[in-house]
Amino acid sequence: METKKKIMNSAFRLFAEKGTEFSLTEVANEVGIKKASIYAHFISKEVLLYEVIDQEIHEYFFEIDEQSRDLKSTFYMILNYYNKSKSKRYFWKRLLLFPPVAFETTLIPKINKLTEQRYEIIFDLIKSNMETGIIRPQDPGTVLYSFLAMIHGLVSITIIYESEDLAINYDGLWQNFWNGII
Repeated sequence: METKKKIMNSAFRLFAEKGTEFSLTEVANEVGIKKASIYAHFISKEVLLYEVIDQEIHEYFFEIDEQSRDLKSTFYMILNYYNKSKSKRYFWKRLLLFPPVAFETTLIPKINKLTEQRYEIIFDLIKSNMETGIIRPQDPGTVLYSFLAMIHGLVSITIIYESEDLAINYDGLWQNFWNGII
């Protein structure tokens, strides 16, 4: 099982770095095994990549959903998830901007469905906060897309300006957003 995990970790990192252009030879070299040994765990590169992407989808959505109880905790949880590693940021940007064609009918619809569910959860949090007077009355859809634009923008900034540690500014960034909607 340890070898399988190493293979998947290598494929994750290589996909984040190169997209689908990585080779199984690169994976084997990185793990320290012969290329043929990969086939004892995965029948093809596509199956390997499918399992890697599916595992990351599960980890991301499960971790975020388990710890998201309000808008602020959702903000921090999403950014902290991406802040775990450069590979996670690159992996998700590559997956969302350049999804592997081989997964158009399998993983991409799964990501879209889970993303829609996430949007509904955040939308409901926003509406609930408006109903209780925490957030001033306004179009909840606009607040939702402002929230998402901020999150995606911050993740992109960490990719563009790798030396920036935005985590030190999360409190101020959150407060600026929050002040704009309350």
